[in-house]
Amino acid sequence: MMRQDSLDLIIEGGWVIDGLGGPRRRADVGVAGERIAAIGDLAAVAAARRVDAGGKIVAPGFIDVHGHDDLMFVEKPDLAWKTSQGITSVVVGNCGVSGAPAPLPGNTAAALALLGETPLFASMGAYFDELRLRQPVINVAALVGHANLRLAAMRDPKAQPTADEQDLMQRMLADALAAGAVGFSTGLAYQPGGVAQQAELEGLARVAAARGAMHTSHIRNEGDEVEAAVDEVLAIGRNTGCATVLSHHKCMMPRNWGKSRLTLANIDRARAEGVEVALDIYPYPGSSTILIPERAETIDDIRITWSTPHPECGGEYLSDIAARWGCDKTTAAERLCPAGAIYFAMDEDEVRRIFQHECCMVGSDGLPNDAHPHPRLWGSFTRVLGRYVREAELLTLEAAVAKMTALPARVFGLAGRGELSVGAWADIVVFDADTVEDRATWEAPTLASTGVEQVLVNGLQVFPAAAGMPRPGKILRRASSSPDAA
Repeated sequence: MMRQDSLDLIIEGGWVIDGLGGPRRRADVGVAGERIAAIGDLAAVAAARRVDAGGKIVAPGFIDVHGHDDLMFVEKPDLAWKTSQGITSVVVGNCGVSGAPAPLPGNTAAALALLGETPLFASMGAYFDELRLRQPVINVAALVGHANLRLAAMRDPKAQPTADEQDLMQRMLADALAAGAVGFSTGLAYQPGGVAQQAELEGLARVAAARGAMHTSHIRNEGDEVEAAVDEVLAIGRNTGCATVLSHHKCMMPRNWGKSRLTLANIDRARAEGVEVALDIYPYPGSSTILIPERAETIDDIRITWSTPHPECGGEYLSDIAARWGCDKTTAAERLCPAGAIYFAMDEDEVRRIFQHECCMVGSDGLPNDAHPHPRLWGSFTRVLGRYVREAELLTLEAAVAKMTALPARVFGLAGRGELSVGAWADIVVFDADTVEDRATWEAPTLASTGVEQVLVNGLQVFPAAAGMPRPGKILRRASSSPDAA
């Protein structure tokens, strides 16, 4: 116990799960300022406030390793979809797109629509300055998007970079890392990232590796060529020494279901060779991103989440829209674009198999800018606790909490996060293990979860929300660059 005459808060009588995978224990948790000051029997310790957690789980706040909330800190800063399911930290800038750097005039990419309406920032430093000014409600770690680098450095981002353009991208990445970014992300399934070749990607990865940063990837293909796409990203990590995360790992289309046995085996071989690699999933059998007309005839069930020219079609299935318009699905998709969609082409059993892998984390991949979003935005973490742990018994509650706390903190180098220990940051969630569950559905995707009772970020309550509540979040740096938050 840290020396304290009086604590600011004691959460008493709960079952403490420390995030490190060990068994739960009955204990009180004491908070002083932004840190955990004591864990144990604190009945005789004075505190400004006490919270009764009798019979409830007291755990580290969850870390969402795959978010697209970059611009939501500006547009929808309460982030209720995060706090209501116990998320206290998020990693943004995924899939090759991020809040900075802004493209050169005339350059753009369809995937940027995933982020929001706010103009992108000139640099990662400027982005972080804006977040500090607005005070985020939860902690945020940021990746810099590879697409952003291409769009900001190349006159023709669909071409191969010249030597000067490659050098500029690498210098821009170095600047972003110096400003506080924890790494960079690639979106190789999208343009302009999809035209990048290995030398370009390895050049960027070496910059990241030299600074103790990392690379996350939406791989080039999650269908017929998924094995080769996984191997491509593993090779980048192997050749450069850059820590690597495979984003939202999946094998799409029925003919590819089961291939995760092969991809996971390849990941394990790479790890045995010393490659630092992890992966994440969201616990649903449907994916969501921009509407891609080339997929219209290959996937039977596609649900539109938003459409700029036809906003009235949000929530409808592409096949129904095409029938009403009297055209084929490809033509309908082209008329709907720019748009977003949910693709039902995954196998629930395979999602669960991937989730159980020892280095698999949880990332919501939620798209808060969508008018009719995928339910993963509001329910990923509580769905794991309710459906995967309590109902399906895929793993223990302690193991599931570790996947959502200490494991991502270690992978992303977030010092003092993801665990309940004396001296750690007081990111805490209190929930009822018997009732916690997601309520968001395909038809009603923005229903808040139940069973989460209280959420603290850096020692201050952010859920349940109240008028005038402070926003205590911090910008998180990777520990190899800096031991503390900026």
